[in-house]
Amino acid sequence: MFAFLKLIRIQNLLIIAFTQYMVRWCLIYPILNNYGNDFTLQLNNFNFFLLVLSTVMIAAAGYIINDYFDVKIDKINKPERLVIDKGVKRRVAMGAHTVISIIAVLIGLYVSWIIGHWKLVFIHFICATGLWFYSTNFKRQFLIGNIIIATFTAIVPLVVGIYDLIPIHKIYPTVNHLIIWKWVLGVSFFAFITTLLREIIKDIEDYEGDKEFGCKTMPIVIGIKSTKAIAVVIALATIVCLAYLQIGQIHIKDWASFYYFCFALQLPFAFLIYKIIRANTKKQFRFAGNTAKFIMLMGVCYLFVFTYFLSSLK
Repeated sequence: MFAFLKLIRIQNLLIIAFTQYMVRWCLIYPILNNYGNDFTLQLNNFNFFLLVLSTVMIAAAGYIINDYFDVKIDKINKPERLVIDKGVKRRVAMGAHTVISIIAVLIGLYVSWIIGHWKLVFIHFICATGLWFYSTNFKRQFLIGNIIIATFTAIVPLVVGIYDLIPIHKIYPTVNHLIIWKWVLGVSFFAFITTLLREIIKDIEDYEGDKEFGCKTMPIVIGIKSTKAIAVVIALATIVCLAYLQIGQIHIKDWASFYYFCFALQLPFAFLIYKIIRANTKKQFRFAGNTAKFIMLMGVCYLFVFTYFLSSLK
Protein backbone atom coordinates (compact mmCIF):
# COMPACT_ATOMS: atom_id res chain seq x y z
CA MET A 1 0.00 0.00 0.00
CA PHE A 2 2.80 2.42 0.88
CA ALA A 3 4.48 1.71 -2.45
CA PHE A 4 1.25 2.45 -4.33
CA LEU A 5 0.72 5.72 -2.44
CA LYS A 6 4.27 6.67 -3.36
CA LEU A 7 3.57 5.76 -6.99
CA ILE A 8 0.52 8.04 -7.23
CA ARG A 9 2.35 10.88 -5.39
CA ILE A 10 -0.24 11.14 -2.62
CA GLN A 11 1.23 14.42 -1.37
CA ASN A 12 0.76 16.03 -4.80
CA LEU A 13 -2.80 14.72 -5.01
CA LEU A 14 -3.60 16.34 -1.66
CA ILE A 15 -2.25 19.64 -2.98
CA ILE A 16 -4.47 19.32 -6.07
CA ALA A 17 -7.55 18.73 -3.91
CA PHE A 18 -6.52 21.57 -1.58
CA THR A 19 -6.15 23.92 -4.57
CA GLN A 20 -9.60 23.18 -5.93
CA TYR A 21 -11.30 23.61 -2.57
CA MET A 22 -9.41 26.86 -2.03
CA VAL A 23 -10.51 28.24 -5.40
CA ARG A 24 -14.11 27.40 -4.60
CA TRP A 25 -14.38 28.53 -0.98
CA CYS A 26 -11.73 31.25 -0.80
CA LEU A 27 -12.15 32.80 -4.25
CA ILE A 28 -15.43 32.11 -6.05
CA TYR A 29 -17.69 31.93 -3.00
CA PRO A 30 -16.39 35.10 -1.25
CA ILE A 31 -16.73 37.18 -4.43
CA LEU A 32 -20.21 35.79 -5.02
CA ASN A 33 -21.13 36.36 -1.39
CA ASN A 34 -20.17 40.02 -1.73
CA TYR A 35 -23.17 40.45 -4.01
CA GLY A 36 -25.48 39.49 -1.13
CA ASN A 37 -26.73 36.48 0.79
CA ASP A 38 -29.12 35.52 -2.00
CA PHE A 39 -26.28 34.30 -4.20
CA THR A 40 -25.14 30.73 -3.59
CA LEU A 41 -23.03 28.11 -5.35
CA GLN A 42 -25.11 25.81 -7.54
CA LEU A 43 -22.92 22.69 -7.43
CA ASN A 44 -23.67 21.01 -4.09
CA ASN A 45 -20.86 19.84 -1.80
CA PHE A 46 -21.12 16.17 -2.76
CA ASN A 47 -21.00 16.85 -6.49
CA PHE A 48 -18.09 19.22 -6.00
CA PHE A 49 -16.32 16.47 -4.06
CA LEU A 50 -16.88 14.19 -7.05
CA LEU A 51 -15.39 16.83 -9.35
CA VAL A 52 -12.29 17.02 -7.14
CA LEU A 53 -12.14 13.23 -6.95
CA SER A 54 -12.22 12.98 -10.75
CA THR A 55 -9.39 15.52 -11.03
CA VAL A 56 -7.29 13.74 -8.41
CA MET A 57 -7.86 10.33 -10.01
CA ILE A 58 -6.81 11.60 -13.45
CA ALA A 59 -3.62 13.02 -11.89
CA ALA A 60 -2.97 9.74 -10.06
CA ALA A 61 -3.38 7.77 -13.29
CA GLY A 62 -1.00 10.21 -14.97
CA TYR A 63 1.68 9.64 -12.33
CA ILE A 64 1.29 5.87 -12.70
CA ILE A 65 1.63 5.80 -16.48
CA ASN A 66 4.51 8.28 -16.35
CA ASP A 67 6.49 6.02 -14.03
CA TYR A 68 5.48 2.95 -16.07
CA PHE A 69 7.13 4.26 -19.23
CA ASP A 70 10.06 5.86 -17.39
CA VAL A 71 11.36 2.82 -15.53
CA LYS A 72 14.65 2.64 -17.43
CA ILE A 73 15.28 6.39 -17.31
CA ASP A 74 14.39 6.58 -13.61
CA LYS A 75 16.93 3.87 -12.83
CA ILE A 76 19.53 6.50 -13.76
CA ASN A 77 17.82 9.76 -12.77
CA LYS A 78 16.26 8.77 -9.46
CA PRO A 79 16.86 5.12 -8.54
CA GLU A 80 15.93 5.77 -4.91
CA ARG A 81 12.41 6.81 -5.97
CA LEU A 82 11.77 3.87 -8.27
CA VAL A 83 8.50 2.08 -7.44
CA ILE A 84 7.57 0.13 -10.60
CA ASP A 85 9.10 -3.38 -10.49
CA LYS A 86 10.12 -2.81 -6.88
CA GLY A 87 7.00 -2.14 -4.83
CA VAL A 88 4.39 -2.35 -7.60
CA LYS A 89 4.37 -4.87 -10.47
CA ARG A 90 4.16 -3.52 -14.02
CA ARG A 91 0.88 -5.28 -14.86
CA VAL A 92 -0.68 -3.99 -11.62
CA ALA A 93 0.42 -0.45 -12.47
CA MET A 94 -1.03 -0.65 -15.98
CA GLY A 95 -4.28 -2.14 -14.71
CA ALA A 96 -4.58 0.50 -12.00
CA HIS A 97 -3.99 3.27 -14.56
CA THR A 98 -6.72 1.95 -16.84
CA VAL A 99 -9.32 1.44 -14.09
CA ILE A 100 -8.62 4.77 -12.37
CA SER A 101 -8.76 6.68 -15.68
CA ILE A 102 -12.08 5.12 -16.72
CA ILE A 103 -13.70 5.77 -13.33
CA ALA A 104 -12.40 9.35 -13.30
CA VAL A 105 -13.92 10.09 -16.74
CA LEU A 106 -17.23 8.47 -15.75
CA ILE A 107 -17.38 10.61 -12.61
CA GLY A 108 -16.65 13.65 -14.78
CA LEU A 109 -19.50 12.62 -17.08
CA TYR A 110 -21.89 12.40 -14.14
CA VAL A 111 -20.99 15.84 -12.75
CA SER A 112 -21.18 17.35 -16.26
CA TRP A 113 -24.61 15.85 -16.74
CA ILE A 114 -25.77 17.15 -13.34
CA ILE A 115 -25.07 20.77 -14.31
CA GLY A 116 -26.65 20.28 -17.74
CA HIS A 117 -23.45 20.46 -19.78
CA TRP A 118 -22.42 16.85 -20.42
CA LYS A 119 -19.91 17.92 -23.08
CA LEU A 120 -17.64 19.18 -20.28
CA VAL A 121 -16.67 15.55 -19.78
CA PHE A 122 -14.29 16.06 -22.71
CA ILE A 123 -12.09 18.08 -20.36
CA HIS A 124 -11.62 14.96 -18.24
CA PHE A 125 -11.18 12.74 -21.28
CA ILE A 126 -8.61 15.04 -22.92
CA CYS A 127 -6.61 15.32 -19.71
CA ALA A 128 -6.62 11.55 -19.14
CA THR A 129 -5.57 10.72 -22.71
CA GLY A 130 -3.22 13.70 -22.86
CA LEU A 131 -1.25 12.41 -19.87
CA TRP A 132 -0.90 9.06 -21.64
CA PHE A 133 0.54 10.66 -24.79
CA TYR A 134 2.72 12.93 -22.68
CA SER A 135 4.31 9.89 -21.01
CA THR A 136 4.72 7.92 -24.23
CA ASN A 137 5.91 10.67 -26.54
CA PHE A 138 5.70 14.38 -25.71
CA LYS A 139 7.73 14.19 -22.49
CA ARG A 140 10.85 13.45 -24.48
CA GLN A 141 10.40 16.33 -26.93
CA PHE A 142 11.72 19.86 -26.76
CA LEU A 143 9.55 22.12 -24.55
CA ILE A 144 6.19 20.66 -25.64
CA GLY A 145 6.12 18.21 -22.72
CA ASN A 146 6.76 21.04 -20.26
CA ILE A 147 3.95 23.12 -21.75
CA ILE A 148 1.51 20.18 -21.65
CA ILE A 149 2.10 19.51 -17.95
CA ALA A 150 1.95 23.23 -17.15
CA THR A 151 -1.35 23.48 -19.06
CA PHE A 152 -2.88 20.51 -17.26
CA THR A 153 -1.80 22.01 -13.93
CA ALA A 154 -3.48 25.29 -14.90
CA ILE A 155 -6.68 23.34 -15.61
CA VAL A 156 -6.84 22.23 -11.95
CA PRO A 157 -8.11 25.63 -10.67
CA LEU A 158 -9.73 26.52 -14.00
CA VAL A 159 -12.08 23.52 -13.98
CA VAL A 160 -13.52 24.72 -10.65
CA GLY A 161 -14.48 27.99 -12.29
CA ILE A 162 -15.97 26.19 -15.28
CA TYR A 163 -18.18 23.89 -13.22
CA ASP A 164 -19.19 26.47 -10.62
CA LEU A 165 -19.69 29.51 -12.83
CA ILE A 166 -21.64 28.00 -15.72
CA PRO A 167 -24.64 27.08 -13.50
CA ILE A 168 -24.35 30.41 -11.65
CA HIS A 169 -24.48 32.32 -14.94
CA LYS A 170 -27.86 30.76 -15.69
CA ILE A 171 -29.34 31.44 -12.26
CA TYR A 172 -27.76 34.86 -11.57
CA PRO A 173 -27.24 36.68 -14.89
CA THR A 174 -26.78 40.00 -13.04
CA VAL A 175 -23.60 38.85 -11.30
CA ASN A 176 -20.41 40.29 -12.82
CA HIS A 177 -18.82 36.98 -13.76
CA LEU A 178 -15.94 38.76 -15.46
CA ILE A 179 -14.42 39.72 -12.09
CA ILE A 180 -14.57 36.13 -10.86
CA TRP A 181 -13.14 34.82 -14.14
CA LYS A 182 -10.23 37.27 -13.97
CA TRP A 183 -9.23 35.90 -10.58
CA VAL A 184 -9.70 32.26 -11.58
CA LEU A 185 -7.63 32.80 -14.73
CA GLY A 186 -5.01 34.62 -12.67
CA VAL A 187 -4.64 31.64 -10.34
CA SER A 188 -4.53 29.31 -13.36
CA PHE A 189 -1.83 31.38 -15.03
CA PHE A 190 0.24 31.40 -11.84
CA ALA A 191 -0.09 27.61 -11.69
CA PHE A 192 0.96 27.41 -15.35
CA ILE A 193 4.05 29.59 -15.05
CA THR A 194 5.35 28.07 -11.80
CA THR A 195 4.81 24.54 -13.13
CA LEU A 196 6.57 25.40 -16.40
CA LEU A 197 9.48 26.77 -14.38
CA ARG A 198 9.61 23.66 -12.21
CA GLU A 199 9.42 21.30 -15.20
CA ILE A 200 12.35 23.09 -16.86
CA ILE A 201 14.39 22.76 -13.66
CA LYS A 202 13.46 19.06 -13.42
CA ASP A 203 14.69 18.53 -16.99
CA ILE A 204 18.08 19.89 -15.94
CA GLU A 205 18.06 17.59 -12.91
CA ASP A 206 17.24 14.59 -15.16
CA TYR A 207 19.76 15.55 -17.84
CA GLU A 208 21.95 12.45 -17.48
CA GLY A 209 19.28 9.78 -17.87
CA ASP A 210 17.29 11.70 -20.48
CA LYS A 211 20.36 12.13 -22.67
CA GLU A 212 21.28 8.45 -22.51
CA PHE A 213 17.83 7.44 -23.77
CA GLY A 214 17.71 9.95 -26.62
CA CYS A 215 15.32 12.52 -25.14
CA LYS A 216 15.23 16.00 -26.70
CA THR A 217 14.52 18.07 -23.60
CA MET A 218 15.56 21.71 -23.39
CA PRO A 219 18.88 21.24 -21.54
CA ILE A 220 19.90 18.49 -23.97
CA VAL A 221 19.04 20.54 -27.08
CA ILE A 222 20.32 24.00 -26.07
CA GLY A 223 22.55 23.15 -23.11
CA ILE A 224 22.24 23.44 -19.34
CA LYS A 225 23.63 26.98 -19.17
CA SER A 226 21.09 28.35 -21.68
CA THR A 227 18.26 26.46 -19.99
CA LYS A 228 19.21 27.96 -16.63
CA ALA A 229 19.12 31.41 -18.24
CA ILE A 230 15.60 30.78 -19.59
CA ALA A 231 14.44 29.62 -16.15
CA VAL A 232 15.85 32.78 -14.58
CA VAL A 233 14.12 34.97 -17.19
CA ILE A 234 10.76 33.25 -16.50
CA ALA A 235 11.21 33.77 -12.76
CA LEU A 236 12.17 37.43 -13.25
CA ALA A 237 9.17 38.03 -15.53
CA THR A 238 6.90 36.53 -12.86
CA ILE A 239 8.41 38.82 -10.24
CA VAL A 240 7.64 41.81 -12.46
CA CYS A 241 4.03 40.65 -12.93
CA LEU A 242 3.62 40.24 -9.18
CA ALA A 243 5.08 43.71 -8.63
CA TYR A 244 2.49 45.12 -11.05
CA LEU A 245 -0.26 43.51 -8.98
CA GLN A 246 1.28 44.95 -5.83
CA ILE A 247 0.94 48.46 -7.25
CA GLY A 248 -2.80 47.83 -7.42
CA GLN A 249 -2.76 46.50 -3.86
CA ILE A 250 -1.13 49.73 -2.67
CA HIS A 251 -3.73 51.76 -4.56
CA ILE A 252 -6.64 50.04 -2.76
CA LYS A 253 -4.69 49.85 0.53
CA ASP A 254 -4.76 46.05 0.62
CA TRP A 255 -1.69 45.85 2.84
CA ALA A 256 -2.23 42.24 3.87
CA SER A 257 -1.97 41.12 0.25
CA PHE A 258 0.94 43.47 -0.41
CA TYR A 259 3.07 42.08 2.42
CA TYR A 260 2.04 38.50 1.64
CA PHE A 261 3.28 38.97 -1.92
CA CYS A 262 6.54 40.44 -0.62
CA PHE A 263 7.42 37.71 1.86
CA ALA A 264 5.60 34.60 0.59
CA LEU A 265 6.12 35.07 -3.16
CA GLN A 266 8.67 37.73 -4.13
CA LEU A 267 11.39 36.72 -1.67
CA PRO A 268 11.04 32.98 -2.46
CA PHE A 269 11.23 33.81 -6.19
CA ALA A 270 14.41 35.84 -5.60
CA PHE A 271 15.81 32.93 -3.59
CA LEU A 272 14.85 30.52 -6.38
CA ILE A 273 16.71 32.63 -8.95
CA TYR A 274 19.78 32.56 -6.73
CA LYS A 275 19.57 28.76 -6.34
CA ILE A 276 19.11 28.25 -10.10
CA ILE A 277 22.17 30.37 -10.89
CA ARG A 278 24.32 28.60 -8.31
CA ALA A 279 23.05 25.06 -8.97
CA ASN A 280 25.47 22.58 -10.51
CA THR A 281 24.49 19.18 -9.09
CA LYS A 282 21.35 17.01 -9.25
CA LYS A 283 20.77 17.63 -5.55
CA GLN A 284 20.94 21.40 -6.02
CA PHE A 285 18.55 21.35 -8.99
CA ARG A 286 16.16 19.14 -7.03
CA PHE A 287 16.17 21.69 -4.23
CA ALA A 288 15.42 24.46 -6.74
CA GLY A 289 12.54 22.41 -8.16
CA ASN A 290 11.09 21.89 -4.68
CA THR A 291 11.40 25.63 -4.06
CA ALA A 292 9.28 26.25 -7.16
CA LYS A 293 6.68 23.81 -5.79
CA PHE A 294 6.72 25.68 -2.46
CA ILE A 295 6.09 28.97 -4.28
CA MET A 296 3.15 27.40 -6.09
CA LEU A 297 1.67 26.29 -2.76
CA MET A 298 2.17 29.76 -1.31
CA GLY A 299 0.33 31.18 -4.30
CA VAL A 300 -2.68 28.98 -3.51
CA CYS A 301 -2.51 29.87 0.20
CA TYR A 302 -2.76 33.55 -0.75
CA LEU A 303 -6.47 32.92 -1.27
CA PHE A 304 -6.82 32.88 2.54
CA VAL A 305 -5.56 36.48 2.52
CA PHE A 306 -7.83 37.33 -0.40
CA THR A 307 -10.86 36.07 1.55
CA TYR A 308 -9.83 38.14 4.55
CA PHE A 309 -9.58 41.27 2.41
CA LEU A 310 -13.04 40.75 0.89
CA SER A 311 -14.56 40.18 4.31
CA SER A 312 -13.04 43.48 5.52
CA LEU A 313 -14.92 45.35 2.79
CA LYS A 314 -18.31 44.46 4.25
